[in-house]
Amino acid sequence: MNLIFRLFLILLTSGFIISESFSQNDNSGKLVVNFVGLQSNKGKVKVALCNSSTNYDDHKSPYIGRDIKIENNKAVIEFDQLPYGEYAIKAFHDEDENDDLNTNFLGIPTEDYGFSNNARGMFGPPSWEEAKLKLNSAKKVIEVILK
Repeated sequence: MNLIFRLFLILLTSGFIISESFSQNDNSGKLVVNFVGLQSNKGKVKVALCNSSTNYDDHKSPYIGRDIKIENNKAVIEFDQLPYGEYAIKAFHDEDENDDLNTNFLGIPTEDYGFSNNARGMFGPPSWEEAKLKLNSAKKVIEVILK
């Protein structure tokens, strides 16, 4: 009986140590993005999650691209198990669902758009440096205003 109890304690302790080492090495988190400022529930929000200045500047190849549904003039997306690091969000309200950010004859967007940190560029999109955020915890929640 004493031997069985000792074996049980050894197994329990080693299981605890193993589970602790796995949880300490899990360098990933969840990024929750709340999109606000939407004027209608029409269409969808097109979201690009970028993990470098290279794919941030390349408008065709984000790290992760998603389309999300709008409800009550709001939209939410969760990115699970993202490796800790730097990211930036780019998004626009694709009201007509043509998969393009519509612009006028001067190239000024006619559909609402937004970036992480609610960064705004003067003559074009904000830079990577202005829009990037750091994910270094189990969960990070941000808000992006589309206007």
